[in-house]
Amino acid sequence: MMRNLCNCLLVLVFTGLCSLAQAATVNGLYTAELLVPEQLSQPSDEQLQAGLKAVLIKVSGRSAVVNESAIVSALRQPAGWLSQFGYQATRTPVSAGDGREVLGQRLVLEFDPVMIDQLLQRSGMKAIGHARPVMLVWMVQERGATPRDFVPQGSQIYAELLKQAGLRGLPLSVPLLDLNDQNALDVSDVWGFFREPILQASERYQPDGVLIGRLVQSAGGGWQSEWLLLKDGQARSISPSGALSEQLKQVINESADFSLASLGASSFDYVETGLQLEVANIVDIEDYLQLIDYLRQLPPVDVARVSSVDADRVLFRVELQGGIQALEQAIRLNPRIMPTSRLSNRDAEAVYTYRWQQQ
Repeated sequence: MMRNLCNCLLVLVFTGLCSLAQAATVNGLYTAELLVPEQLSQPSDEQLQAGLKAVLIKVSGRSAVVNESAIVSALRQPAGWLSQFGYQATRTPVSAGDGREVLGQRLVLEFDPVMIDQLLQRSGMKAIGHARPVMLVWMVQERGATPRDFVPQGSQIYAELLKQAGLRGLPLSVPLLDLNDQNALDVSDVWGFFREPILQASERYQPDGVLIGRLVQSAGGGWQSEWLLLKDGQARSISPSGALSEQLKQVINESADFSLASLGASSFDYVETGLQLEVANIVDIEDYLQLIDYLRQLPPVDVARVSSVDADRVLFRVELQGGIQALEQAIRLNPRIMPTSRLSNRDAEAVYTYRWQQQ
């Protein structure tokens, strides 16, 4: 139960679902994972090249980075950039290369962050950092005689889109599609790419950009899709081709290039400010959403961002008017969270700890 809750909360946090977050912190930028048929004493050059390419694209935000001359030279000797590697067993079948299928091994490649950043600098680029703009995704679908409807949050389409976005280091936000969303936005608005109602409905999530997709499944099972990306007052149409998985990959690549590439040329300094506040006893999604609403309503709170989730604990970065004293006074007037005796230090910074009070 607790593991499932933590997994659900991680999806909420790292896809930017929290309406208080205007940017998301993306981890694992210097790590690549490959599914391989066997463990080797040393990864092959081909595996290292694939991993190094993936990391350089994630860190720089540019898919074209691999065409730079300094990068092309580095890819000829990819082992020099590797920090460490390891294997994890999986239950996923993979081709062994000789006609057999075996259970795949997940090869985890970690590259040296300092060396990667220096390599990008020599190529005239820079690492754009862990803080990334969040894209909210609205999708509608038409499948045969079934009426057009929103693509459900737990669908394989969303799962594949989130997977591809993870490979690019692009945070996606998935709408709740609850009654509030359905009252604010009609399926026909999304199908018609009507910007005004879409942007109004998106304000609830405070994203940095909005990605809209309409998908049609033919009688033969194939898919066609059209997409519109809205960010910073600009719009970009995307018309992918191929199988659905390939279409979703193209959409994410174009969206990431459009949304992230400029950050390497201009500053996107997202500095973690405010105090750290950890709340324990968050046992389900309802607690999580109620906690966010509670923090938003406290008068001293200007901004509250979710930093991490660990078991039943949620760590926030909170920006206040009036400091910790004003926050403590507001909490006493509406005590849904109670202070604990523990005041911890994380990276030499105080963390104020509280416990959520169930109702």
